[in-house]
Amino acid sequence: MDNKSRFPIFNWAVRKLRPVGAIDALAGGRIAGWAAGGSDVQIEAWLGNKCVVRSNTSILRRDVANAHPRLAGAETSGFAFDLPREAVEGDFLGELRILARVGRSWRPRATLATMQIAGAEAARALKQAPASGITGPFPPLVIDAVASRWPEDCAALGTVAGQRRFADRLLRLLRTPDLNAIPVIADYARFLVMMLAHCRFVARHFPATNTKAAVGSADFHCKPNSIHELFTIIHQLYVLKASGVRGDFAEFGCFKGYSTAMLSQACALLGLRMHVFDSFEGLPPSLDSGYEAGQYAGSLDEVQDHVARFGALDAVTFHKGFFADSLRHFTPPPLLCLWMDVDLESSAEDLLSAIDRLDPRGTLFSHECTATMFQNGEIVASPAPDNPVPPVMMRSEALGRPLTGRYVAGYTGAFWPRAGGTPVVDAAVLMELAEALILR
Repeated sequence: MDNKSRFPIFNWAVRKLRPVGAIDALAGGRIAGWAAGGSDVQIEAWLGNKCVVRSNTSILRRDVANAHPRLAGAETSGFAFDLPREAVEGDFLGELRILARVGRSWRPRATLATMQIAGAEAARALKQAPASGITGPFPPLVIDAVASRWPEDCAALGTVAGQRRFADRLLRLLRTPDLNAIPVIADYARFLVMMLAHCRFVARHFPATNTKAAVGSADFHCKPNSIHELFTIIHQLYVLKASGVRGDFAEFGCFKGYSTAMLSQACALLGLRMHVFDSFEGLPPSLDSGYEAGQYAGSLDEVQDHVARFGALDAVTFHKGFFADSLRHFTPPPLLCLWMDVDLESSAEDLLSAIDRLDPRGTLFSHECTATMFQNGEIVASPAPDNPVPPVMMRSEALGRPLTGRYVAGYTGAFWPRAGGTPVVDAAVLMELAEALILR
């Protein structure tokens, strides 16, 4: 049994006797806020194990008194002080804790805030971060910024553990005032936050069921992909664009437009053109595949309406028809990324000319994957009527671009050329990073 369970009255007393307060501002080394809970409340600023400032509350705060009329000392609970310049000079980067205690009494102290702070030189160094030459599944300039301070934590970006160490360091920068305003850091964080919020909006409001399908049928549900899957594609679009890879984005197979609604919004933010290929009449016939002709049908009008309401219709060009017919009359532009949710081996064979248009540094995502397909950098996939991956692998081999890849989530896998391709981040690491930005 822990102490909280053994001594409930003691813990209640601690909460009641501890002062309360908040930090209102931290800028240029000046800290302002309020604390109350008794007379003679003292404020302390700690850097590591060293107290660098002691101050007392004395500034008039009628707003606090009005909000907490029974709180002792609320009327004059305000404080403001400057951190000593010598304590945070140069390229200092560390944790600052602001504590409040009631005089020198036995009463417990309160932690008002714990935050990261940086010296002016640290911000300048990050803004001018040199090219690190390190490649990985994050935007190159973001890698350079982190590597300028912690190169050892950028050395294993091909592993999940290495990506998680990198993300932890990046979060430290993103939680540090002034450092998190550096354009390359702020732009990346803004994109992640905006797109995760958008994906959650689409997941919540997009129609859940296909009214034209029988209950229990494979295409009864209109949301075949998880946010983890689609957000990983969205992130890769940002990485590819930031890496200087040129081209448009293509989606093969859109069903009711659920994935299109999320992905088109990312394309709009990134200035990418999105091409959507679909028969809009469902799957073609395919023997021994387990699928029926006409399954997963969404009309063009229906999909366009969904994308207009939940995505960015202006960023999308639709190509109606079975893939073989569409690509017979249209040569795709250069592509930086391709996403296929086509279910059938024959459908993958029909879109192979689009693989030719994929940049050698680009990425391909497929929805018909399992974790067991990816084994130590090798892709294990046997030809079958319901497996579209082998035709793509063979075409890439013929182009001199043998593929490696990783499992993403759900039924989605990511593929990129073994030599010179742009790797894809682990989905769990990415979601942890994006969610931490929203929660902070």
